[in-house]
Amino acid sequence: METIDYTLLIQTVPEVSKKDGSVYTCTVGYSPQKGWIRVYPMPYNKGLKRWNTYRINVEKNKQDSRAESWKLSSYSRHEQWKNFNQDVQLVGSIREADRKYMKALMLNNTMQAISQLNKDRRSIGFLYVPKAHAYWDVNENYVNPDQLLLFQDIQEDYDPYTKQDKQFHSRIKFMDQDGTHDLMLNNWQYYMAQINFGHKPEAFRYINNDPQILMLGNMFSYRNTWIVLESFRQPHNSLLL
Repeated sequence: METIDYTLLIQTVPEVSKKDGSVYTCTVGYSPQKGWIRVYPMPYNKGLKRWNTYRINVEKNKQDSRAESWKLSSYSRHEQWKNFNQDVQLVGSIREADRKYMKALMLNNTMQAISQLNKDRRSIGFLYVPKAHAYWDVNENYVNPDQLLLFQDIQEDYDPYTKQDKQFHSRIKFMDQDGTHDLMLNNWQYYMAQINFGHKPEAFRYINNDPQILMLGNMFSYRNTWIVLESFRQPHNSLLL
């Protein structure tokens, strides 16, 4: 067990665990002690916020051999996250200068292509792209909640915040040295934008107009399959470290 500071940047769209049926999210962020890491499973409804730093006790996830994968050392998940606020202590929200520093760290670690990430056996990586296009696509796994009302046993297990709840999901197109990619953009903030405002192109207004730093993560079961976790607009006049 190790105690680290962890600045959360990403929460993925919640999913249902195949192991125990619980709903969880995967988080990705930066730790001064560990670098860029993922910490999961994490609850989606305990007030975790982007750019907040938390002090947490972590250990390697024995079920996930990826070097960047960690999990909480506590048993709060098995107790329906009962003591989560004790296990995850808020340190505070980082300053704008620290946010720019983290984006500079990303820029310093960008690769030219996804094939480089595969070659280096990374599971979290960054690409710089001069142009990207994010958009809404039809969600083929959409489950109509009105139809679930016909089946009481299914309705009880239904959670309105998982991937199958909305008719559209976000994707992003871009080019690297390997060619053109069209990948899932698996970030909860765009999912919530769809809930609050509908699937409107304005959700991607900070992506489709400027050069981007893409944060990518690979799939647990298919290590050469990648999704985009977030697209950060490159700061103007940003300097390499």
